[in-house]
Amino acid sequence: MALAAERQSVGGATDGLAGLIDLARYPIDAPASPAYRQMVAMAKEGLSATGACVFEGFIRPEAVARTLAQVDPLEPKAYVCGQPHNVYLVGADASYPSDHARNRLVRSQKAVLADDEIPAASPLRTIYEAEGFRAFVRDALDIEQLFPFEDPLASINVNFYGANQELGWHFDNSKFTVTLMLRQAEAGGIFEFAPNIREESAAGYAAVGRILDGDHRAVRELKQDPGALVLFKGSRSLHRVTPCLGDISRTIAILSYLSEPGQGLKEHTRMIFYGRTR
Repeated sequence: MALAAERQSVGGATDGLAGLIDLARYPIDAPASPAYRQMVAMAKEGLSATGACVFEGFIRPEAVARTLAQVDPLEPKAYVCGQPHNVYLVGADASYPSDHARNRLVRSQKAVLADDEIPAASPLRTIYEAEGFRAFVRDALDIEQLFPFEDPLASINVNFYGANQELGWHFDNSKFTVTLMLRQAEAGGIFEFAPNIREESAAGYAAVGRILDGDHRAVRELKQDPGALVLFKGSRSLHRVTPCLGDISRTIAILSYLSEPGQGLKEHTRMIFYGRTR
């Protein structure tokens, strides 16, 4: 009876999620329950320690399968985004040489489905728009407000990493990311990260340089199976996805939110990631 009352406390905030999210394991529909508080505490602990938290099996297998059945036919026409960049995702600094950690270029290549290409009936839209899910993300990230990304292309994306595609080492511009793992690559495609190493100083550049040179003593692997929800604070942690191998694409959904309303991407950024502005 107590749990029933706790679930009623969110009303219709999680309507439609019962068939998509494993609410028995992750009761985001019961924010007053001890299990919910334990989830939030686990997220805060992981994010504080390493900038990352993984909730395995968050999305039900049948919801993962339904999502893949919708997006896989669209993969051949997805925009292939690939350009060299430095790890800070900004222009070069002429006060440093081109092979310095501040300026050194790395490779990224992936195929991207923009928001307007995601089917209207996708489970991803139901999850993205559910207030109960957003409330949990707010609590886990310990932020007061969370708003949809007001952009015609960027709110929900699906990224495919096919054979020989990868995400090069970088720090995120955004304070946090919310992702749902849909499928691992046949081989490779490992998410690697070096927690909390960003520092705009000689020591910080040296730490980045060592990793770019192949010294991975500070690097960890973030394991995530299909159905995993991942919360990640990548602005302080250097990270990448290693090159994928084989015929099965690593497939991941990106759910983009903001802590302030009314923001979207600049047209220049849309051109880089989607090959179009609208």
